Amino acid sequence: MHLKKILSLGLISIPFLLNAQALKCPPVDAYGNANQKFDLTMGGGATWLYGDINHESNLGYAGVLKLDYKLYKGLYIGVEGQLGRLRSKGNDNPLDQDWDPRYVINQFYATGLINATVYPYRFFINERDLFRASGFEKYVLNGFHVSIGAGGIFNNYAKVNRNSTYRYRANDGSEIVQDIPPGTVNGPHEVTERTDANGNVITGKAYKRKTKDVLFPVVSAGVAVPLNKYSSFYRSGYYSLVVNTQFAFSQGEDLDGYDPLDAGGLPASKYNDMYNFTSIGLRYTF
Repeated sequence: MHLKKILSLGLISIPFLLNAQALKCPPVDAYGNANQKFDLTMGGGATWLYGDINHESNLGYAGVLKLDYKLYKGLYIGVEGQLGRLRSKGNDNPLDQDWDPRYVINQFYATGLINATVYPYRFFINERDLFRASGFEKYVLNGFHVSIGAGGIFNNYAKVNRNSTYRYRANDGSEIVQDIPPGTVNGPHEVTERTDANGNVITGKAYKRKTKDVLFPVVSAGVAVPLNKYSSFYRSGYYSLVVNTQFAFSQGEDLDGYDPLDAGGLPASKYNDMYNFTSIGLRYTF
């Protein structure tokens, strides 16, 4: 009799076991939340530099590596590093009204950031309920996130145009001479001194090729779309496609290599420099 009961219970449980295997449910804790605590993301994308140059083009590129740790449900804290190039080039046609011959290309820039990331939807649904939710909830709402952070940027300039006088040849062969105020090409520098033949001390500028700035705030928004979370059984982690856009605001004027001065020698910029970094990457959650 006991053997028949055991066999009967075994036969009854088979459909449930098969169904659980077919569902490929992710590992969850007692509260239905996912056990995974870490997100490791690697990606790359385009940068756009915004500073003092009336730019005609400002496209660069960068790579990113980011590690996040889940504190609670949809709240994460993380560290991030970027390595890439910032560029900006003005309109060099002297006949145009928005003529700006300045340009900057850095050899590379590197950032180190600390940020907090929030996934709003994850505060209202657990992993067990999410598995039964619609595709839009699984693949979009659950992965939508916003973040805010701060950090520093190291800039190594390759080329910065410091000329203030420009000569062009017109179509008729005549020479066109255009000047811009010397203060508009001012940038990060050290004051130098030298003594001339008469013993007079002459001061000058030695422009820096390497600078450091504080970035705050650094704000971003994006979405992480799981690739294999719901299509294959996993025990420890899964992969996601991550699309993100980030705006990094500098607390200084050195990102584009220029710190313009007015005729009185006072700072002429109304706003500090900033850049946008829009990237696509691959994330491993474990």
